[in-house]
Amino acid sequence: MTIELEQLDPETCDSCGLCCEGIGSPVLIYQTHRNHIGPHPFRPEGLPQPLINEIDETFGGLYRGQEPQERCLWFDPERRRCRHYEWRPQICRDYELGGTACLIRREEERANRQ
Repeated sequence: MTIELEQLDPETCDSCGLCCEGIGSPVLIYQTHRNHIGPHPFRPEGLPQPLINEIDETFGGLYRGQEPQERCLWFDPERRRCRHYEWRPQICRDYELGGTACLIRREEERANRQ
């Protein structure tokens, strides 16, 4: 079965999620480090405790690059979107929908499916 990916409306990333696959988990930067004192340097203020617990339990002291690389922890592969989009890290916020990296990734996926 061949699935063609349409150009996304610049208003949404819904049903794509290609940028969330094969990159590890950027949310690892929100992990609790036992030697850190004071406010977390990367974690957004108000990040719900259940999300912090999920990250800490999943990564258990790993550093960025040591986590499984298949997809981000928060990526929902069925809905093809971030489960906690409003809490995504800055690197995810900086990834421009319809930008060069986005379009290259979409074209690579299209070519792989042919």
